[in-house]
Amino acid sequence: MRVLVIPMRHLGKARPKREIETAEPARGDLIVGEEKSDTFSRYSNIARFQLSGASDQQPLPPLHNAALSWLGPNGFVLTGIDLVDGVTYTQPWWRREYGKSKTRVTGYGSD
Repeated sequence: MRVLVIPMRHLGKARPKREIETAEPARGDLIVGEEKSDTFSRYSNIARFQLSGASDQQPLPPLHNAALSWLGPNGFVLTGIDLVDGVTYTQPWWRREYGKSKTRVTGYGSD
């Protein structure tokens, strides 16, 4: 599924709503599937971007234990665990509509 994805946290801390709304999204084909996580040595639902070539770099780190936590008219939020420099953080990804330049954050975490 071709998507625009914006991380809603940075190193575990919530980003301001305005920053999320204006952030440059990661773009690509998002896939979510159960696979063996080398990080956690167990099977996990992992969200990642499908790349066209082996040398392509992931626009975001894989999201481990990915689960749908919100679904609405402005997209959906996948929540999981992000691994950055050996440290794990809770990370929600907001998937917004492809082709829309500006969308307001509503629902999950928008209060």
